[in-house]
Amino acid sequence: MTTIVLVHGWGYDASLWDAVRARLPAGLAVASIDFGYFGAVLPAPTFAEPVIAVGHSLGALWWLTQGEIPWRRLLSINGFPRFTETADYAPAVAPRLLARMQTQFRRDPAAVLADFHARCGGHAPSGTPDIERLAAGLDWLADWDGRATLAARRADVFALAGARDPIVPAAMSTMAFGEVKTIDTINAGGHLLPITHPDLCARWIERLAA
Repeated sequence: MTTIVLVHGWGYDASLWDAVRARLPAGLAVASIDFGYFGAVLPAPTFAEPVIAVGHSLGALWWLTQGEIPWRRLLSINGFPRFTETADYAPAVAPRLLARMQTQFRRDPAAVLADFHARCGGHAPSGTPDIERLAAGLDWLADWDGRATLAARRADVFALAGARDPIVPAAMSTMAFGEVKTIDTINAGGHLLPITHPDLCARWIERLAA
């Protein structure tokens, strides 16, 4: 049986997927990876065959830039193959904005986290933040680039984006992935689709696992 592996984004933990997991059929094999931003690290396990990869935000970039776990298909949710803008990758996040966030995080990590969670809609994990791991995650956002993998495997990559995502604007998602299933309901899709639209996320995961 193909395993579904869920990877969360920066500033969150594996509990991001709780509502999605609750909506997946009991017969599906589901695993999570946790970067340890708010508790113990849940490392990447070993699988007998390629998995269905699911990544939220930074989690999608992680899938596109690592080779530990082979995957059959990738579902990016509020994700990106690169976070910061370059001459041939725009619109995206200006490098100076991320650099400013990194500087502010070194000075006052609690304030930066609170502001980030507020921008995302007020949802925040419980537990004590691991400042070193969170700082390393910001470095990943600055340095990692998964565009080569995306170009090589575009037919295997699917993307969901929030039409009113304040972290990854819809224009950035469309530029990065091309055809994107954009979520725009009465409540408007933001940056936390696994929390705000778990039914839709679960249906897409089932579809890719079928």
